[in-house]
Amino acid sequence: MPKRRGSETPPNEPSPKIAKVTDHCFSALVRAFKGSPKFAGYSDATKDIWGRELDFMARPDLLGGLSTQEIRPSLVQGYFDALTGRPGKQAAARSALRQLEKWAITRELLPRQITLGVEIEDMEGGHVPWTDAHVALAEQRARPDLARAVTLGANTGQRGSDLIRMCPTDIEINHGHAGIAVTQKKTGRQVWVPILGPLAAAIESWERRPGPWLRRPDGDAWLRKDLTLAWKYERDHNPALAPLKEANLHLHGLRGHACVRLVRAGCNTRQIADLVGMSEQMVSRYTKLSAQRENALAAVLHLKRTTSERENDKDEKSAS
Repeated sequence: MPKRRGSETPPNEPSPKIAKVTDHCFSALVRAFKGSPKFAGYSDATKDIWGRELDFMARPDLLGGLSTQEIRPSLVQGYFDALTGRPGKQAAARSALRQLEKWAITRELLPRQITLGVEIEDMEGGHVPWTDAHVALAEQRARPDLARAVTLGANTGQRGSDLIRMCPTDIEINHGHAGIAVTQKKTGRQVWVPILGPLAAAIESWERRPGPWLRRPDGDAWLRKDLTLAWKYERDHNPALAPLKEANLHLHGLRGHACVRLVRAGCNTRQIADLVGMSEQMVSRYTKLSAQRENALAAVLHLKRTTSERENDKDEKSAS
């Protein structure tokens, strides 16, 4: 059967170059980025999250119909303003957009930065470290399967996507010390998380069975999203957990709690980063926030003592 004309490149001619998308719309730029080796090199979890956000903003009725020549920070800010009230989605979208921007500018597919000065809502509520009292309350009064998730998160500092995959078979002995070997789903980084006293005692009390430690009440393994939703429902509807609802505590905040626990045990930022598989910058953020809260609490207690002492002095003078 004869070959169709033009069906192959003549052997002496170079392969055709991929056309630039500079003069095309933003949606074409998104497709080019998602088809690039750069994007392919991200972890599956990152590709899923960032790909979903990029596809959404690339809709024709959003940013997708804009040309790469006209898109600019003010238009991008308008997109994020429309997401007010959804800080998690804003954060994921901005992270994805910044990576696309960096990739595109170095290849002259964008004429300018499009995220310069773009602002999103503060996600601090999801990152506020839990206090020891918060953890203890959840362990004692939350639904048992969720209390176990709190214990595991507070003592390992890992993301929910890693907590739900931890199993007894992940325990490894390193120079006589037991720890949990974790390949972080988001980063692909391999870390060994020591099992310290409180977690060791808890694990001893957990039923030993094949599969993950964290399970739904029906015995099935958790999906990350379902665990988040289950915790939020428990936090908001269990009257005993009212302080946690008031503080708007998320499971992700247990990462910060783990950092604070380690810094109070005498570990430095570099050591904590190695122990929990986190950047030093993020460790510093968590511990600084906690330090401010603890200092403020100390100031309040000092003021209360001072006020009480003054009142006692007045009473004694009046009595005399």
